[in-house]
Amino acid sequence: MEHLAKIISELRATLPKRNDYARRTVELLATQGKTYSKQQVYNIMTGRYHNADVAEAFISVVETEKKRVAALEARATKVTAA
Repeated sequence: MEHLAKIISELRATLPKRNDYARRTVELLATQGKTYSKQQVYNIMTGRYHNADVAEAFISVVETEKKRVAALEARATKVTAA
């Protein structure tokens, strides 16, 4: 589990300083019927506590965001090339 915390910490370091990943992680967990506060999620994201459900949800949120940004960049490139 500590290895997972290290991966989350490294992943978090690649994100913008001000973001809403904790909130989006809480929302994703809520859709799965799991209740966590933003503070609990943040504590897990910073490595204070370990929880596989939160780690999985956080990674899913980041993956989704990276795909969205990549698609947006591709669209912007296409539009500027036209």
